[in-house]
Amino acid sequence: MIKLIDIDERNWIDVLFMTTNENGMPTLCEEFVASNALSIVQSFYEKTWTIKAIENEDKLIGFAMYGFCKEKNFYELCRIMIDRKYQGHGYGTKAIEIVLREMKKINRCKEVFLSTDPENEYGKHIYRKIGFKDTGELVDGEELFRFEF
Repeated sequence: MIKLIDIDERNWIDVLFMTTNENGMPTLCEEFVASNALSIVQSFYEKTWTIKAIENEDKLIGFAMYGFCKEKNFYELCRIMIDRKYQGHGYGTKAIEIVLREMKKINRCKEVFLSTDPENEYGKHIYRKIGFKDTGELVDGEELFRFEF
């Protein structure tokens, strides 16, 4: 069963070393997502973000960062990643759905945005399947999608 869990002293190193890179080596900026390490540091300084590890049957399989983006003045699923070892099993879709359920509980959150590299065809397929709509806008060179509750 997929669930979001806190990042704490038991798992933070494992979260840092998860990667989407094919060679298994985490980098600061991966193919379609910033590293978990960068995201954790960002959440420390920008207090509007929530960070969670994604777990399936007591195994860490991914990472999510979501909350209010002050810079863009909207709620955002800023980061979602499934470690390369666990991709292709539908975990990303389930994790996004869980994050959206959590975000729906936020009083003022009526819509959620996310952005992705235009070349991330697999990701865009998943986002559309969940119900995100392409806004037709580009933000920092990435395509912007919106989900409405």
